[in-house]
Amino acid sequence: MEVNSQSGQLTGKLLEGISRFKEIYRDLSDQLWALSMESGLTADFFSENIKSNTQNGLALQSMTREFSALKASADSITGAAAQANAQIATAETASRASLDAIAVGGQALLAMDRSYSEFAVLFHRITEAVDKIQLTLRAIDEISELTNLLSLNAAIEAARAGIHGKGFKVVANEVKSLAEKSRGLTDQATQLLKELSGSMGGTTASLKAFDGGKTILTAKLAAAKQDQLESTTAMTAVGQSMGSISGALQDQAGSIQHLSDTMSQLTRAVSLLVNSTELITSNLDRQKKSSQAVLANGSRLKSAITEMLLLGRGVQGDEADQKVLSIGHDVSYPPWVYIQGGHSAGMTIEAARYVSQQLDLLPEFKPGQFADVLDDLLAGKVRMLANVGWPNAFFADKPVVASSPFAHFKPAIFAHAQDTDRFKSYADLAGKRVAVQRASYVADCLQNASCERVYADNDLEAFAALIWQRADCAITEEKVGAYLSKQFFSGKIVHCFSTGHTLDVVFLFLKANQELARTFDTCLQAADTRVWLERLLAKPVN
Repeated sequence: MEVNSQSGQLTGKLLEGISRFKEIYRDLSDQLWALSMESGLTADFFSENIKSNTQNGLALQSMTREFSALKASADSITGAAAQANAQIATAETASRASLDAIAVGGQALLAMDRSYSEFAVLFHRITEAVDKIQLTLRAIDEISELTNLLSLNAAIEAARAGIHGKGFKVVANEVKSLAEKSRGLTDQATQLLKELSGSMGGTTASLKAFDGGKTILTAKLAAAKQDQLESTTAMTAVGQSMGSISGALQDQAGSIQHLSDTMSQLTRAVSLLVNSTELITSNLDRQKKSSQAVLANGSRLKSAITEMLLLGRGVQGDEADQKVLSIGHDVSYPPWVYIQGGHSAGMTIEAARYVSQQLDLLPEFKPGQFADVLDDLLAGKVRMLANVGWPNAFFADKPVVASSPFAHFKPAIFAHAQDTDRFKSYADLAGKRVAVQRASYVADCLQNASCERVYADNDLEAFAALIWQRADCAITEEKVGAYLSKQFFSGKIVHCFSTGHTLDVVFLFLKANQELARTFDTCLQAADTRVWLERLLAKPVN
């Protein structure tokens, strides 16, 4: 009897030690889950940074090439500007020479004008002299007519005188002959003067035409001089501007070269950052794999400890086997379920713990990615799945049964603060990328949204997809989105609109565990439990 008593005491101490060991392990396992999730998220962030930095590096290389091409273009433009400046200088010199030639032509025209004026005065005097000669010739002609008449009278008188007038007749005939010769000469002189007057009339017309042409030429020469002066002034200004442009282009080429050198340095810095980040990411990947390996080994260890504990309890009684209620839940769906201080926490966790205690059961929470804990439920590794949105089309062909609802999920669309104006209603989701947790009930809310679904392992990664620009918006429960944004994203992910859906929050059991499901559900619907749940759900979310 004493041996049995000692054996019982030893067994009790052993079971107590195993229980403490299991409690310590549970805390460690939950903390490893949190560490694994955070390290995975960190690794994802670094992976995105690598992609961004790689793209930045390529962009910088492209910009460097563009700057090189821009510098070459600037150099070419500078050379062209210098050549144009030289050509403008040559044109300006030629223009000034042309301006000087116009000035010389103007002076020659002035000299010709003076000569013309002198010639016009002389020609006018000649015209007046010709007119006077014509008057004189007309007077001579009149005298000649009178003389001829007198000689005729003298001849008549001589004939009357007879022999005595014979000598006078000779004189009269000579006078008549002389008068006829004078008349002939005056006729010839008059004809010559008429011809000279005609020629001088034509010359006068030519001189008037020449004077008109000279006036026009003077005006055109003055206009040409003014145009040439303006052209020369403009070319001088253009030459000065081209000089300024050439200097500015040289300065710009120097600035572009400096900027190109800076871009090259920045490209090298980005390349170094990418290489360094890749090393960090490699280490994080190894850390993530190590965490996953530790979790896998921890699960096997936890199972072994549970078997040992149950074996020890079997010594005291097989009925203790049913005391442990293993409960799987999503690792990150705050404030409903999450990991805090190394322990499972949240409103659903508190509800499950309360009902378990009312049923005199020992709750054993097993956090994980939702898809993984669902597989554990279907494989019989856990007896219950906590915090499930219901109804859910995903479970239509699964051998599961749901409890009565104890709360309600309200799905909503969240987006980056700068994009909230883009999402006001379901119509705005058409053609957009919507991040959603894999196997989550909220996926059913997108059936008629005509959007592209971007799946993530949990809502934390779904929100991270917005930061990484893999998605345009995300869908999750209202309280979950508000909590994640505040705790992990500095409030930059904000609520856009509620979908209008309401889903029940239930616990999920295998159909093979109908008795456990009915017992749990009966306690869940009890009046005392409902009062307790109302107080729980009324608490403010931190």
